[in-house]
Amino acid sequence: MSSFIDGALVIGYMVVMFIIGVVMYRRSRNYDDYLIAGRKFNAFFIAMTLAAGISSATLGVAGLGYSFGLSGAWFFIMLAVGAWILFFTVAGRLRALAQYSLTDIFDIRYGTAPRIIVAILGTLAYTILLSIGFVGGGTVLQSVFGISLFPAMLIMAVPFIAYTALGGLWASGVTNIIKLIILAAGLLVLIPTAINHAGGWDKLTAALPSGSFNLFSSDAMLLVWAFFWVMTLSMWVAPDIYQLLFSAKNARTAKIGLGIAGFVIIAMGLAAAFIGMSASVSFPNIEPEAAMPALAETLAPGLRGLVDIAMLGGSAIAVVIFQIVAATLLVRGIWPKTKMSMNRIRWLSALMGVTGLLFAGLIPNVISLTELTFRIIIPATFLPTLAAFYWKRATATGAITSSLLGAAASGLWTFLVLPGLSPPLLFILEPAFIGVAVSFVGLIIGSYLSPPPPPEKWQRFTSHKENQA
Repeated sequence: MSSFIDGALVIGYMVVMFIIGVVMYRRSRNYDDYLIAGRKFNAFFIAMTLAAGISSATLGVAGLGYSFGLSGAWFFIMLAVGAWILFFTVAGRLRALAQYSLTDIFDIRYGTAPRIIVAILGTLAYTILLSIGFVGGGTVLQSVFGISLFPAMLIMAVPFIAYTALGGLWASGVTNIIKLIILAAGLLVLIPTAINHAGGWDKLTAALPSGSFNLFSSDAMLLVWAFFWVMTLSMWVAPDIYQLLFSAKNARTAKIGLGIAGFVIIAMGLAAAFIGMSASVSFPNIEPEAAMPALAETLAPGLRGLVDIAMLGGSAIAVVIFQIVAATLLVRGIWPKTKMSMNRIRWLSALMGVTGLLFAGLIPNVISLTELTFRIIIPATFLPTLAAFYWKRATATGAITSSLLGAAASGLWTFLVLPGLSPPLLFILEPAFIGVAVSFVGLIIGSYLSPPPPPEKWQRFTSHKENQA
């Protein structure tokens, strides 16, 4: 249990975040303001909000650093690579479409059925993803206040669900930028703490296994392969990324924001992996994800409060951004032609947050469920999305076949084959890779067994014009 000072800092932080979020309520006057911030985000907002959303996995990357050394940073590095690939390919054209969510892309290019499939999968996926934020933040509050996990998650949930439901993307964006800055400050505090607690730099390097600093070892390359299929490809189809790009002022702003975000993501990943790697020397027998909290407990009152806030904020980032994304997927996927009332949208947003809280409280191993979520959503959406921009012959039948076969193959592989594999095959035969391969076959066969789409279905996607819409 933390000191009174640390507890007061954490409570004060949550109160301030709630106040800022409620203030942003005034900026969410209409449908577009709520879902895409009125398309007013500049490059700084795009970069920092995108980086913040990814940085919600900082505790997990520290855990990878604990287990694999500095190469654990590849989790974030491959996400940055994905952002840069998006920068050089379709980011500008995507923003020029001036839509709201990934479901709109499927609706325009393929029609109603593919849109609904993506809406259902995406809403479920992002509701599960935001549950991870409750688990992470609840774990921090559990340590701070000495209470059990679910009451701790509930304390976190009330203010963050409420202000996100009220303020929409404006509230999510502004508060997440503040959380990212605090998280970066917390990492800067923990880096020297980790070195000192290990006995200094010389003792740290001597105690670590050889190759711990090697980002390009054979083991690291296995991580790169696995993370490419799960992380890099996710940037191509992540509804949160699409929604942020649609919120940009124009195509140029969207692309600049993506480019800057990549560098921020890499810096955060290297810092988190280093902290986790260093903690493995000081705390050799803990769960990897406990690396940062274990180091935080060694800090003096006040400093520990800052790091507690940083860790809580990192988890809360996931809650607020994924809540609004889940609500947008539902609204745009099921009622794309209806500009529903703001009160109804806010209630749907709150419902997404409460559902995520219930997932966190009722599912014993929600982290494993999150891994499965990535392994299903990527094969279901990656190739149909890629084909929307690059293959005129892609059809609705092909997209549906690709989505269903890819998701099914990845899910079955996860349950039936993966448990029997060991390294290196465990990494090489990543379920998302298998799912994408099957998805490719489904896309080709389904598209050629159905009539070609009319030109109006693909012309907006294949045009290389990046207007300032």
